Amino acid sequence: MNRTPAQPSLARFRAVRFVPAVAGLTFLLLATPPSGVAASSPSEDDLWLLYDSGGFADDERFPEGDLREVNDGPVSWTPASGRARPGEIVVLEDGPAPKALRRHQIASARRDADLLNFPPLADTRLVVEFDARVSTTGSRTLDLFLLRPGMTAPAHQASILMWGYHPGYLSYFDGDYNELVPIDEGWNRYRITNHLGAHTFDVAVNGETVARDLAWRNRFGPGTAFGSLRIGAVRGEEGDYADVTNIRLYAEPAPPAVSMVSPASASGILRGNEEIRLQVSSDRPIDVSAIDVRLNGRDANGRFRISGTPTLREVVLADTSGLEENKTYRIDVTATNERGTTKSDHNVYTFVDAVDGYRGIWFTLGQLSGEYGDKYAGGLAFCFSHTLTPMAVYAPEVDKTFFVYGGTTGPENRYLLIMGAYYDHARHVVSRPVIIRDQRGVDDPHDNPSLTIDGDGHVWVFVAGRGRRRPGQIFRSVEPYSVREFEQIVDRETTYSQVWYVPGKGFLHLQTLYTRGRELYWETSVDGRDWTDEPADDLPKLAGFGGHYQVSRIDPEKRRVGTAFNYHPRGVDTRTNIYYVETDDFGETWKTIEGEVVSTPLDHRDNPALAVDYEAEGRLAYITKLLFDEDGHPVVLAVTSGGHEPGPDNDPRTWEIIRWNGDEWITTEIVRSDHNYDMGSLYIDGERWRLIGPALEGPQPYHTGGEVGLWESVDNGYTWSFKKAITRESPFNHSYVRRPHNPVDPFYAMWADGDSSGFSISRLFFTDSEGEQLYKLPYHMEGDEAEPIPVDRPPHPASNP
Repeated sequence: MNRTPAQPSLARFRAVRFVPAVAGLTFLLLATPPSGVAASSPSEDDLWLLYDSGGFADDERFPEGDLREVNDGPVSWTPASGRARPGEIVVLEDGPAPKALRRHQIASARRDADLLNFPPLADTRLVVEFDARVSTTGSRTLDLFLLRPGMTAPAHQASILMWGYHPGYLSYFDGDYNELVPIDEGWNRYRITNHLGAHTFDVAVNGETVARDLAWRNRFGPGTAFGSLRIGAVRGEEGDYADVTNIRLYAEPAPPAVSMVSPASASGILRGNEEIRLQVSSDRPIDVSAIDVRLNGRDANGRFRISGTPTLREVVLADTSGLEENKTYRIDVTATNERGTTKSDHNVYTFVDAVDGYRGIWFTLGQLSGEYGDKYAGGLAFCFSHTLTPMAVYAPEVDKTFFVYGGTTGPENRYLLIMGAYYDHARHVVSRPVIIRDQRGVDDPHDNPSLTIDGDGHVWVFVAGRGRRRPGQIFRSVEPYSVREFEQIVDRETTYSQVWYVPGKGFLHLQTLYTRGRELYWETSVDGRDWTDEPADDLPKLAGFGGHYQVSRIDPEKRRVGTAFNYHPRGVDTRTNIYYVETDDFGETWKTIEGEVVSTPLDHRDNPALAVDYEAEGRLAYITKLLFDEDGHPVVLAVTSGGHEPGPDNDPRTWEIIRWNGDEWITTEIVRSDHNYDMGSLYIDGERWRLIGPALEGPQPYHTGGEVGLWESVDNGYTWSFKKAITRESPFNHSYVRRPHNPVDPFYAMWADGDSSGFSISRLFFTDSEGEQLYKLPYHMEGDEAEPIPVDRPPHPASNP
């Protein structure tokens, strides 16, 4: 993950030199060891000993054989269970301790791991020391993860070390897999120092510091507590193993740490009669009277029960039946002892079928490229323009725009909820957003929804799955022109739905299936209830040569649907070219723009649908939007670039119009920006064409998104001029500007913001066709409806940036 600005660049750790061996190892010197680094265990004056495994010598707690669930002083061991294989306690014939925990590899992607759970710590220094050896340096034998208490999902992982991921090396993961230091098969002593407030860690081997200030996988908010180590093995060679022993945990004295234990879900949602449970821990006693609890700002000491030992208190609300549904509850805990005072706040949610505000999902892909961050990251409530459409539809019958997005529970959560809502144009209010589907632990907005409205006014929502194992779903509103309640129609393999209701015919559903890469398929249904359960076996394939993303659009007057798509000659990071086909007979045949019927599936790059050969120019093509002009000719919006990695090396990122003029495909440049995923929306009204998108430099330059601007053409897209900056001096980048299928002011363009360089809150916005009115959707709501919040902006800049 990205560092805070004060942290050193990762490039520092890749400019290396080798130094002579220490205890049989060649060390990769990443920085000059700081003065005062001890080669032995930390001094008790600086740190307190939290746990010592004692070499697993205690036969009662650690008998030979599979590791058992056991409490060992202030910590507990939770062995792998179910189909996963727990670690094994083995006797050492010649080693630094009587016994060791052996982690066996079983050549599986399944995450076999044991957890060492310790009293939660926050904003302090945690030192983990242990002896370890591996049976081979040539494959992955051991992983060590620092986790939030009770949380194992990727969003809750902090420091990560891996033995043998890169053959012959100890490696770490910060979004990229990085070689750290060579390893051998002998016993070595490791010391991992985690700086819990800075989200970095140091590594020492046999008393020598080999790296400092390495980045964690994720960044967390102030006061976040950590309380587990995951000791595991995954994707190695069967028969290989690693031994670990003499585990010691040290912590720097600090004020009490407060952590949430229950609800245990990453969502923070209370399930059923689940209790609210927090832990308050310290190395010094905490008196019960020194703990103060407030619920939504009110004294709640009488409602919460405080128990436990003086150094590990539990704060529990066992009866949560009195909490109101679909509401956010804030719990403030203040704890004091001789180490100082801690004030912490935690959110708990009673969401059942709605959320009390508009909260966008924040996401990072995890493919970092040095100082310019991830391939894409940020507020991705309305992603992706090249996979899902439409995400909003205006219904003139009720004067409402219905829309869907990827939401979450609160500002500290990365937990995907599929959300639906409406904007009432007549009354200028938005509805309380409803939960169409809880994705139950998925944090990836590739699952985001699309929607359409049928001839009877029912709202249909298509939830995208991912790959071949995470299914998608189709939902239908119980009542017409309503998002109050939905019924599930089907649950099956389906990905990236682009669904169009063709009047008088039914649903034409374009989708992607991961059959041989990302391939394009289509299907139809008259009533929306007749769908196959096995799409990969039963559906006709439209295109399948290397992989594809598409954008599509319906022309209601001609009852035709067009699709423009690229192809991926060597994977998604080589996406290039633009192809176009359309159907005017509900998918019976597909034609080129010149009317030539094509044989499906299209299975070669050189086919009659080719519109622009960007591959011949050495350019990538990120398709964004498809519209039809007043003559019915297709118009494609795309961003082209020199490469997939972020940063100036792949400039220019050129926003281009690719349009059919009746005789040929022509391209026109609109503007240039600084990221491949700066995606906006196109609007055509006769000869007046408009672009609304994040093509202006934002607060996180060369990261996903930017400031949103308005560009205009009054000659059918041949020439363009900058009109205004719609957002200005924003704290975060704005990204993925989407248009309703048939937009009506003022709900003309919608998007989300978010820090594209690191985890943040994400809010939702919309604007009108002129960019004059800018509104933010309320993050907190009390009632079933609320007015959007006008956004105050500084004066317009004087000229085109």
